[in-house]
Parts: sequence; C-alpha cells; structure tokens
Amino acid sequence: MRDEPIDTIWVCVDCLMHAANGECGSCHDGPHDMEPLGAIGDGYSVTPGMTYEDHEDDCLIRGGRDNAPDDYECECEHNSFSTSQCEGCGSWLHGKREAMTLWRVEGS
Repeated sequence: MRDEPIDTIWVCVDCLMHAANGECGSCHDGPHDMEPLGAIGDGYSVTPGMTYEDHEDDCLIRGGRDNAPDDYECECEHNSFSTSQCEGCGSWLHGKREAMTLWRVEGS
C-alpha cells in the first residue's frame, strides 16, 4: 500500500511553518500555546498545498501544472481570514489559513 491523499486541511501559519521548517519561530509564544500539527493523528502526515483535484473548478492548476502559464498565480490554497479552527493544532485563533494535504501513511 502506498501513501494516499485523504483530504485538504486548513492550518494556521504556525502549523504551515512548522511543517516546512521543523519550527515556526513563535510556536509557543502566542495566546493559544498549541502544539503545531498536534491534531494530526498517528498514521497520517501532511504536505503544504492541495492536490490538483481540490483546486477550484476554474483554476488552471486543477488539471495539472502543465495547464497553467509559468506566471500564473493561484489563490485556491490561501484563505486570508478565517474564523474556523486550525485543523493542524486545534487553535481557534482567527486569521490566515493555508491548505495542506493530509496523507494516510503507508502501513497504517
């Protein structure tokens, strides 16, 4: 069995930076003091961005990167302000959310 994408999740900037860099710089300085990506269970992993299929219907990225010009900028993976809970750490702190793909890890 190979890793398979489960869904797109929406995470706070701290969770995104933690996934990209192993730390976010302000992981525990904020008012919520949540563990970045702490809500991701065992047997799962995340990667920044979303699968092609999860992009908006009119997005040129939806069919694959080859369909879009080199200078094309897609906004599907960004939410500039959200009141929803971060699906990475569970924080209810409102703000920017970024898309990540949740994967079921092989052998889990």
